[in-house]
Amino acid sequence: MSRPRLLDLFAGAQGAGVGYARAGFEVHAVDIEPHARHLEIASFTTADAMEVLRDVPFLRSFDAVHASPPCQSETALRHVHRRQHPNLLGPTLAALRAVPDLPWVVENVAGTRQMLDAVVLCGAAFGLGAWCRDGVWRPLKRHRLFSSSVWLMGHGCACSGREPVGVYGKGSGGTSSSRRAQGSRSGYQATKAEGSEAMGIDWMGVRDLSQAIPPAYTEFIGGQLLEHLRRAA
Repeated sequence: MSRPRLLDLFAGAQGAGVGYARAGFEVHAVDIEPHARHLEIASFTTADAMEVLRDVPFLRSFDAVHASPPCQSETALRHVHRRQHPNLLGPTLAALRAVPDLPWVVENVAGTRQMLDAVVLCGAAFGLGAWCRDGVWRPLKRHRLFSSSVWLMGHGCACSGREPVGVYGKGSGGTSSSRRAQGSRSGYQATKAEGSEAMGIDWMGVRDLSQAIPPAYTEFIGGQLLEHLRRAA
């Protein structure tokens, strides 16, 4: 039996795509930057996802679409170094909403104001985290919003006030006190190895890892999307 086909836009190093593949989709990834294709992904195409979104017949050749537009315009760091980051989230949502009867999911950071109807997923709710080099197990703090044309359930935050392990920056590691003293984000910053463990990802470099979605998130979302497709068939 053939798998439903899912188009993964702004796919990057395919953290989201691998989750959808594990849920049961045949995943076709697109990103403007070239990346090695993960073995669980059916195809990877280097192309501008915004151009792909304008090709409605192509979108309709898939059973569902996932998009993770770059989030820099949605974060508190958007004005760092006086850089103005383009808002790709709004046009992505508008393009997908304009295609009737196409199941879609859009993911972005918790700080955005453009996805007020979204569900929140948290690494701790999936049991994600890492044993850190100081001997402490810390849950993954990576809150992400998922908006969709279909009804979704989410776990919400499960951090429960525990000091989390943060996967960001250059993966050099460090304690919360040392990081706060340097004026950076609070919490424990993971090393590369700790970040890979916490995210459930073993195929990415530090740069991709800091921007990725844990596959557990989209495996969970993908299961709900598959159930919607089954009911609609």
